This record gives sequence, C-alpha cells and structure tokens, in this order.
Amino acid sequence: MDKLKIMSELEDSFKRKRPRSWAQFQRSEKSLIRGGSHNLRLFSPFPFYDVCSSGSKVTDLDGFTYIDFWQGHFTNLLGHNPPVVTEVLRDYFAAGQGLITGFPGSGQVELAELILKSTGMERIRFTTSGTLATMYATMLARAFTGRAFTVKVGGGWHGAHPCLLKGVGTFKDGLNQIESAGLPSDIDASTLIVRYNDLDDLAKIFNRQGDRIASMIIEPMVGAGGLIFAEKEFMDSARRLTHEHGALLIVDEVISAFRFCAGPLFRLYDVWPDMLTLGKCIGGGLPIGALAGREEIMALCGPNVGAGRQVRFDGGTFSALPATMAAGKSFLEYLIENEADIYPVLGALGNRVREGIEKIFKETGMKVICSGDGRPLTENSSLVGVHFLNCELDDLTSPEQAWNPEIVDFELREKIFKLAMIEEGVHTFHGFGGISAAHSETDIEASLEAVNRIAKKWSK
Repeated sequence: MDKLKIMSELEDSFKRKRPRSWAQFQRSEKSLIRGGSHNLRLFSPFPFYDVCSSGSKVTDLDGFTYIDFWQGHFTNLLGHNPPVVTEVLRDYFAAGQGLITGFPGSGQVELAELILKSTGMERIRFTTSGTLATMYATMLARAFTGRAFTVKVGGGWHGAHPCLLKGVGTFKDGLNQIESAGLPSDIDASTLIVRYNDLDDLAKIFNRQGDRIASMIIEPMVGAGGLIFAEKEFMDSARRLTHEHGALLIVDEVISAFRFCAGPLFRLYDVWPDMLTLGKCIGGGLPIGALAGREEIMALCGPNVGAGRQVRFDGGTFSALPATMAAGKSFLEYLIENEADIYPVLGALGNRVREGIEKIFKETGMKVICSGDGRPLTENSSLVGVHFLNCELDDLTSPEQAWNPEIVDFELREKIFKLAMIEEGVHTFHGFGGISAAHSETDIEASLEAVNRIAKKWSK
C-alpha cells in the first residue's frame, strides 16, 4: 500500500469537509502552542472541535457526528455526560454549591471513604491530576525509605513530572531514553527502566541496585505503551522483590481503576501495593487525582513526623473541588451498585471488537493484532488497541514491541488509520480505544463495518 498517497488523500478530504474546524485551528495556533493544550488531542492535519457530546457520540463544528471511543481519555466509562453525574451536578449548583470555596467541605470524606473501602487502602489525599499523584507517590517513597532510585517500566507513562520522564515512548534500541529537556541531571541515573513482563530483567535490576531502590511504579495495564496487561507472574515478582529489598510498590491505576471491575485492577491479580495512584474515573468526568496508601507512609504528609521527613504534599487550590467530589461519588456508587450488569457487557463487546478487527484484516491479507485482552485475569476488558505488524507475531506483551518500528507500524495506526476511521464517522485512539456503557450494539456493528470498508480499500 502507498501510505503517503493514502494519507494525502485523507488529509485533503478532511480539510475540504471541515472549514469551521480549520478556521478554529488557525485561530488557536495564534495563541496556543500547536493550537492546543494537550498533545494527544492534536492530530494531522488539524483536530476537529466538538460542540456537543452525549453518550457514545460527539458532534463537531461542521456538523459531523462521530461514534467516539476516546471518551475523555478513557474517563467516561458511562459515556459522555451521563445523567448519573450531570443531574447530581445540576442539583448541586442549584443549591449554591460546587465551585471552589477554600473550605474543606464534607464531600471529600464521602468520596474518600468510598474509594478506601473499594481499594483496601488505609489513607488517601486528593489532588488535581494523576500526574501529581504519581509525583507525590515517588517523593513519599524516597522519604519513607531514605533512598533515591525509582524503577519504572519502559513504555510506562506516569504523567509529565520530572521524576519519571524517562523511558516513555522514544525508541532507540529499546525504551530507555530521557524524554524531555530541562530535567534535573540525576534523573537518568536514578530512574531505572525494566522491560514489561520480563522476569529476568526485573530480577537483574533488583539484584544489582536493590539496596538503593526506593520504589517500583507499575501500571497493571500499561496504557500509553499499547494497552497491554501485566502478566500475573510479573506483578507477583514486583511485589516480592520490592518487599525483599525494602522498597515500596506503587501501582498506577489512573487508567485502570474501575475500568475492569468496580475497584482497582490489582485486586484481580491479588497483588496489594504500598501506594495506589488514581485519577480519571474517580472524578466522574471532572478534574481529579488521588494518592492512597498505607497509613505509615501517608503520614509523612502530616506535620508530626520529625524534622526533615515531612513531604510537602500540601495540596492545590482546586484539590478536592466540591463539584468533583459530588460527581465522583455519584459515578463510583453507580459502578459499584451495577457492577454485575456493566462490566460483563463491556467485556463481551471488547472481545467482539478485538476478534472482529483481527478477522477483518486477516481476510484482506494484512497482519494486525489487537491488544487490550485481559484474559485470563479478567473477561471484562473494554479496551482495544490495534497494531499493524511489520513481522510475524502471535501476541503483544511489551511496549518494547509496540514502539519498535521493526515490529509495529506506529504511523499507520496513530495517523493514517485514525484519519480513515474519522472519515467513516468513528473517532478512535490507539487504533480503536475504550468501549463505554453508552455504546450500543449498533455502534459496535457500525464501527466494525467502517473497519471492513477501510481494510478492503487498502487491500486493493
């Protein structure tokens, strides 16, 4: 296939049909870097701009409506603007509450109690993003252990803070590169990269540096690295090795908590961390981050821990925003109360899409593999990643594979296929994205039909 020709034709069609989004983008470029404030929302030739979103769909400035599988960075498990949240917020604002006041408010303890009960953690503190939650987790681990080194997975994304901006997505003989200018000079040495699901590599790092490691941070389902689940043995080894070497295990579930069950994904692994970072779903669609953990670790945020030991996790102006607390509480209560009805349906749809896409491309002779399958740990994975292969591969087990251009055609997935699906009325991420409870059988069938039309066109 001629990728350059296909991309050129798609971009020309996209530009021609969306003059209002093009005008908005041109205006935005004059004041915003690249025309926006989040790189993942910007794509070539320019993003469309939404004016209305409800359930499974979003409508743009030019009047096009898309079936959306991005769903607020995978936050909207119940779809866009679910009544279970919007009606609560409407009543909350009508009662003169919701915006920042500068007072504690009672809503945060209600959400805190709900999260602690569902995760098994002992203490929690809210912040405004998952990035801040993972940053504070790293700081607390260093303060608690008196050590400086952090182990993270190559391909793991834990937010844009200096502690962990290494080994995210820059592939050069592996995922072991510093990802940004302007970082402290010791980041390269103090951040140790382990290959995902590689037991030997993990053991080697702890055998060599175990007495200097403060923590290991891991996503049980790595998001930016390709929607790939950790193997049970890898999670077990991470827990055992951190314990044996006096390090802390931080599980980052900003994406995965409440995504596959009404609680943390780590409970399906039966691997219990020292700290847990949260975001996305727990805010019901409003800004949030949270760090939960063992009481003796979290106590270092308090004032009575002795000179030189306190971690300045003071909070921020919008930490525990009243509206977010109300939205999060209503959202999580709904998921918990309806767990038996929501997650099996999502899992069945996820399996259907993954199997359907692989079958479609196989029939046209293209090598495609779908990630996001959580089995045997969970049948209820609603995430779908689509990977166009440059070689023979039966299973995708590591971001080292997903980011290696010799193995996966990243450009075809993230640029060309994305734009082709938009032209078919389907908005995707990482090849497809996340299925929500608002997506109907009709939505799924229409999306697979779109994939089929694209596959047949490309195979000619």
